[in-house]
Amino acid sequence: MADGNSVFSLDVAQDRQPPRTLFRSPSHTLRDARVPETYAMLQAADAMPDISGMTLGVVPSMPLSGPGSALGSDDEAMSAMAAAVHAAKSGVRNTAHKRASRGTASPSSRPHTNSARPPMPGRRPDTDSMSEARAPTPAMYWNKRSTWGERPPQMRSQTMTVIGSNIYVFGGWNNSVCYNDVYVLDTESMFWTRMKTHGDAVPPCRAHTATAVGTRLFVFGGGDGTQYFSDLFVLDVRTCVWERARVTGVVPAPRRTHTCFHFGAHVYLFGGGDGHRALNDLWRVRTEPEADGSYVWEEVETTGGRPFPRGYHTSTLVGSQLVVFGGSDGQECFGDTSLLNLDTMEWAHVAIDPPLTRLAHSATLVGMYLFVICGHDGSDYSSQVLMLKLDTLKWETRMIYGAAPIPRGYHACALHDGRLILHGGYNGQEVFDDLYTLELSSYSYLPQVPEFVIGCHR
Repeated sequence: MADGNSVFSLDVAQDRQPPRTLFRSPSHTLRDARVPETYAMLQAADAMPDISGMTLGVVPSMPLSGPGSALGSDDEAMSAMAAAVHAAKSGVRNTAHKRASRGTASPSSRPHTNSARPPMPGRRPDTDSMSEARAPTPAMYWNKRSTWGERPPQMRSQTMTVIGSNIYVFGGWNNSVCYNDVYVLDTESMFWTRMKTHGDAVPPCRAHTATAVGTRLFVFGGGDGTQYFSDLFVLDVRTCVWERARVTGVVPAPRRTHTCFHFGAHVYLFGGGDGHRALNDLWRVRTEPEADGSYVWEEVETTGGRPFPRGYHTSTLVGSQLVVFGGSDGQECFGDTSLLNLDTMEWAHVAIDPPLTRLAHSATLVGMYLFVICGHDGSDYSSQVLMLKLDTLKWETRMIYGAAPIPRGYHACALHDGRLILHGGYNGQEVFDDLYTLELSSYSYLPQVPEFVIGCHR
């Protein structure tokens, strides 16, 4: 399985494995089911499609004041906001959005804008934040952020991991060159630095995983070109030292486009592809070395019927359950959802209506909601924000203000301090180096129930 230049890049063998007996929700067959390296790159869609009649979109941002400003007072802003809501309900908001993007919208069709947060003292103002649309207090909004320092280059299939107040970006590629650099974003100052690392040499790679365990990053797998890796590297972010872990036990096959997560005393690994076929095996490695300094791998046996083999999926930890959503086997884009109880190691497969297909997306837990952002639906790249309410297992939508990212997949996303941070990605034509934040506003206080049963209110 490779993540090449095409929309899909699962190098699966032509002799696919026979389907297993398990529940599968409807999937989206690729326009071209051949080996995806030959699959034509798609033009990203300009508008976001409807989901069962629910329109997803954004309200464009405008200057704060002066010539070309949208409005001149809070009263006008509230009137415009009410008009925008009414327009959205009547199905004409997208038309107003297009008019505004051409600069011909009337003032009443566009919300007032303002900076959500004043610049920090002694710091250059964030010019992007000054163009945020003034949204109602509880509303979410997109913000393209200005950053400083040694920024990462254009990249896709990189990892983004939060440790403390820093975000660590590792690996990725620009469709020509793979990277092995570690970039650190200070989320307080939005300042990038490139970490000067020491220790064992780490090969450039993409479509790997980087899992936080305390102040360490466990990096597994990935690849470069035709190479697929099964090495485990551990980076201590305090000392900036890489260690190529000495492992014992049965080691997983080389792979990429898999997922990993930390639970208990282990880092778990699920799925991916080895360049010949998609995989659906489950492995784990202990996070603490043995007395001799080695890390122990073992394959995990499960019951209930494993999900169909896949890569480019997401695996999100919710308490002691794992939510596996979407992905692809190189032939189809999946829209199914599977749950793994990590206490009993039993799989369950749930039907969610409507089934929404995604691959190369991101999925982040916020309270009871799974925020699924961007990705590819089997036909086009998307910039949608989908919210799966986990207690009801139903998709929900919200009005989101600001200028959304260009539709894309293969990006990296992380949650920190009441915002989702999105970096890089690819839209079939261009590799990105931009950084967006989805400000959750009051939605950052979504029901933070310590424990709840997925699907308990269906």
